[in-house]
Amino acid sequence: MSSSEHVSEFVSSPEHTSTTTPAFTISTVTVPDSIDAPDAADFIGMATVRSIVEAELRGDAFPVADPEVAAAELLPNWKDQSTKSLGLIATVDGRVVGRGTLAMPGDASECWSAVSVLPDYRSAGIGSALYERLERMARDAGRRTIQNQTDFPAGLGGDSIPAPTGFGSVPARLASTRFLLRYGFTLEQVGRMSGLTLPMDADVAASSLDAAQAAATGYRTVTWEGPTPDEWVDAFALMRTRMTTDTPNAGMEQTEDVWTADRIRAFDAIWAESPMSMLTTIAVETATGHPAGYTELGVPAEPDRPAEQMDTLVLADHRGHRLGMLLKLTNLRELSARFPDSRIVETMNAEDNRPMLDVNEAIGFVPLSYAARWKKRIG
Repeated sequence: MSSSEHVSEFVSSPEHTSTTTPAFTISTVTVPDSIDAPDAADFIGMATVRSIVEAELRGDAFPVADPEVAAAELLPNWKDQSTKSLGLIATVDGRVVGRGTLAMPGDASECWSAVSVLPDYRSAGIGSALYERLERMARDAGRRTIQNQTDFPAGLGGDSIPAPTGFGSVPARLASTRFLLRYGFTLEQVGRMSGLTLPMDADVAASSLDAAQAAATGYRTVTWEGPTPDEWVDAFALMRTRMTTDTPNAGMEQTEDVWTADRIRAFDAIWAESPMSMLTTIAVETATGHPAGYTELGVPAEPDRPAEQMDTLVLADHRGHRLGMLLKLTNLRELSARFPDSRIVETMNAEDNRPMLDVNEAIGFVPLSYAARWKKRIG
């Protein structure tokens, strides 16, 4: 969880409800060329389990994406060769009931795991079998740290485990908490998922944007939908690289992830196949033409599903000019203009990232759910 508001793919779901022990099979997932490919069924099943369990753990009231849509939105990340993604599925009587994933960034010692099991199939050893195989895969790949993120709804009481950052805690009674502690993970950071109902009050939005523009004298914004314009590819590569080093990650490991112009173009080409639209706004220092920050929104085709606030970053040399507020308000204005049927935006921030939380709260975001980030040394 960084100041980037990354909506993590890594949601862990342990088992806790099954009254029987079904026979299950674990197999590897093939990454298809497209969702229409003959070998796409397992990938679609994996994405479906992810969507159902993520909505359950967060207490979402929003519609779950159709299976093919969920898979099509997920596929670009899996086709990105800069991070090696491996997937497992657990099947019972031919149905995909669990998934395990491992994401291994290039040239890094850390990796990210995720385990999800459908409610009716928990307490049957499926989650444990998936995780143990993932950890073996991570060790075999030479990774020294395995990390995980678990989601939970707001308002849970009882005993809790405080984050070492001093901001936020995770309920001790959660099945996911007990699961990860049993496997030797330690809590490192807690984050907050916030939501903003659209449309914003027009007068409030306009006055807030005017104030941000006044504070950001000497900067201008540029917005685009879809692929990065050629004139901004190099600047965007720099900012994406800094995204991995300039954001608060607490005790989580984050190796610098270097982006190049070629990688930006390759990733844009993959994302062009997604049903989700990407809306990007950057801030540029007028005098020099140098990039100062950026923000992104992923917009689903269905307006009743939340738009996802992706990265937001202001480069360190340009902070103190309310550029975070300027970037977000400008992108939200463009969202309403280009996608007028959108009804809510979600964003994830570390609880210890007060500057970005201050921006969000001033705009009108309210807490929806929370996430805990965990780490385990394996080598």
